[in-house]
Amino acid sequence: MSVVGRVRAAVRGVPAYVAFRRWQREGFVRAFRRHQLWKKVLATAPVRTESVSPAGPEVHLLCYRLDYLPAIWALKTFYRTSGVQYPLCVHVNGPAERVVYARFRHHFPDARIVSQHEADAVVVPALRDRGLARLTAARAGSPFVLKLTDYSLLARGGTVLGIDADILFFSEPRELVAAAQEPGLGYTFQRDPASTYNLTPECSVREFGINLAPRVNTGLLIYPAGLPDLSAFERYLTHPDVATPNGFIEQTLYALHASELGRVAYLPDSYAIDLRPAVPFDGLVCRHYAGNTRHLMTTEGMPQVLRTGIFAGTGA
Repeated sequence: MSVVGRVRAAVRGVPAYVAFRRWQREGFVRAFRRHQLWKKVLATAPVRTESVSPAGPEVHLLCYRLDYLPAIWALKTFYRTSGVQYPLCVHVNGPAERVVYARFRHHFPDARIVSQHEADAVVVPALRDRGLARLTAARAGSPFVLKLTDYSLLARGGTVLGIDADILFFSEPRELVAAAQEPGLGYTFQRDPASTYNLTPECSVREFGINLAPRVNTGLLIYPAGLPDLSAFERYLTHPDVATPNGFIEQTLYALHASELGRVAYLPDSYAIDLRPAVPFDGLVCRHYAGNTRHLMTTEGMPQVLRTGIFAGTGA
């Protein structure tokens, strides 16, 4: 690589440059307004959470430096609407500025905030000691796999309750809390509008003998902490399609394992994933602003949270 090429590659790895290019693509005025709205959550009061119990639920959320503010929105709307104080573990993927950790610690003073470095020091040796080379490589190749490996290996509670950073809650999530309190012996997921996996149902049957459950989405997921079988994930990753390092790899692995066990449950449709704009909020418990709808979290979801007074009395 030429000197110019090396310089360009180095610059592309600088967080400030990445943020600048993101604002440039979005448009500086629009990006500024978005960021001002995102920052409104910083005016809300901190959320106190309980100490972890080996028999109780523990919330896990994965985020990175560019979506940590929406992650705070996701967590605060969950805690405000549910009224629970479940222990919290935030997994920060990749490098992040000190302000990211400082703001998480201020707004969730009782939470565990796990950096990438801290997670790597525990998770990578644990995977290697078990001979899980494919799973180790998958984790290195896709940040989404951290939702599978790190949630499982770093869990301290009896039940994992995973919440994605692009979800907002609008009313009390009774079904979610009930499932977290009594997770049974299987997995509970959101229901996707369509199945989005790295392999087809026909391929799943042919290669693994597994009838793949349809429309599993892991934006919200609940399972007993000891349920995931990392050796099973290693086996699934022998298929090159499953191992494709994209945004569906971890969802595919979870769906395969849950389907092989025959232990798949879904949250109601009021825990919505919808690809359309301007979906009415009536009857919605929450919405997962997945994929191409991510911008709607800012333009529709956050204003609705402020209108409905979910943060009323907390400073917003």
